[in-house]
Amino acid sequence: MEHIILSLLTNNSYLDVNRELLNLQLLSHPEYPSLKSITDTLDYFEIDNLAATVPKEALSQMPTSFLALVNNGKGEEVVLVEKKRGAIHIVNVDGKKEKLSEAVFSERWTGTIVAVEELEKTVNTKSLQTALPYFVVAAVASTTVLLNFSLPYLLYTALTLVGLYISILIIREDLGIKSKAVAKVCGAISKNSTCGEVINTKGNKIFGIISLSDASFVFFAGLFLILASIGFHQSTLLTMSLAGIPVIVYALFRQGFVLKKWCALCLLIAGILVLQTGLLLATFDFVWQINASYIARLVSIFVLLYIAWIYCKSYWESHEKLAVTETNFLKFKRNPELFKTMLQEKHILNANVIPQQLRIVFGNPNGAIKLQGVTNPLCGFCTAAFESYDKLLSSYGNDIHLEFIFNVPKDAENKSTKIASRLIDLYLQDPKKAYTALKEWYANRDIDTWHKNFGYSENTKVLEVLEAHTEWCNINDVHYTPASILNNHFFPDSYEVKDLPLFIQDIILESQGASGETQV
Repeated sequence: MEHIILSLLTNNSYLDVNRELLNLQLLSHPEYPSLKSITDTLDYFEIDNLAATVPKEALSQMPTSFLALVNNGKGEEVVLVEKKRGAIHIVNVDGKKEKLSEAVFSERWTGTIVAVEELEKTVNTKSLQTALPYFVVAAVASTTVLLNFSLPYLLYTALTLVGLYISILIIREDLGIKSKAVAKVCGAISKNSTCGEVINTKGNKIFGIISLSDASFVFFAGLFLILASIGFHQSTLLTMSLAGIPVIVYALFRQGFVLKKWCALCLLIAGILVLQTGLLLATFDFVWQINASYIARLVSIFVLLYIAWIYCKSYWESHEKLAVTETNFLKFKRNPELFKTMLQEKHILNANVIPQQLRIVFGNPNGAIKLQGVTNPLCGFCTAAFESYDKLLSSYGNDIHLEFIFNVPKDAENKSTKIASRLIDLYLQDPKKAYTALKEWYANRDIDTWHKNFGYSENTKVLEVLEAHTEWCNINDVHYTPASILNNHFFPDSYEVKDLPLFIQDIILESQGASGETQV
């Protein structure tokens, strides 16, 4: 499903969304693959979105790209909808594409949509970064061919690049990174198996040591480096190609007679190796030349590349395993019942220590979410906590009651006390200005510059506020910062304030439901 969400975002100019993070948030959602998992994921990325059921007659008023819930004959599914030239193009979660008339689409459409607000079009820097390695390889290959131009050299280099690309696809299959395009190609060759099943089969190793996927990648990557650095020596390359023929025969024999399963990618690699060998034979003058220096450098490149690849592959495998573990952990962590249970474990002893007139409150005083942050301006960890508070306030301002409690020394000359005093003084004058000063402090944390911009406090009322805050900390046994309290309960140790958006909608709905029952 993640690919149609990414397509929706791309179509609406959201070009900087991290694909791995999107997958993590989506797959770990307790209600995946529901519409709620989609809207919650979009909310996590702070992307304005709307999930609604609209009259089918309003199809013409819908945006050019949106997600829709349709009937597929077996049930309902989410699809990506793109309106193009009077027709409706849809893509389902399996990547299957259809072109429908508006009438046919309306019959299948349930009326439910998920739409996002379109951004102004910008340069897709992320796509440029992704494509940069391919441009570099193409530029190096083009330069090498132009400097040593001949038709055999051109064709041999082109086949090497194609082989390198297919080898990368094989490596991805070997690591369990699935591609729908590869699945279709492999499915067309073998109906009863996938390329991954063949590639990962035990015993599929050369001399029982080197896997065919590793050998394929190292061969073509090494061949590209050889052509780019030490040139094209036909006798040596032909000898190497002929030596690889038994490996091709062995791989085809295993697939056809032992496994009885075919790997389309492996067949493509075999075909490229055969074409390269045929090309070298067709253009060879059969005058064998031995270049010891070329052979030594060729062997060195392959050996060094293999060592480097094994190291990189182990890192890549660890990364993929960690990604799966992180998804499973976050799925467990996002269980709302678990969060509620852990939240109830520890509550504050007295919520009414600070009189109303001495409280430092931002957001909606009647918000469903009562969040208190115990802070100290010079506390290093308080910066991350404040950033989470600020993000919550900007995203859910109408539902957030955010209160700051300053836990600072009684010494009026203490630097943190001076900063807290001035913040409270500003709050008593103008809460908006106080919040601006608070953001400025946690953004830069430069004492002299901050005091130069916002001054010092000379208001004696500030001492009364600080005393009330200190008393609150003593009564509720809070002698550290930062500390976060949600609806009079201490935030669980296993969670961070930045995790609150995972549950905030449920808490708001529960609070509104409870208020409704109370009114009845």
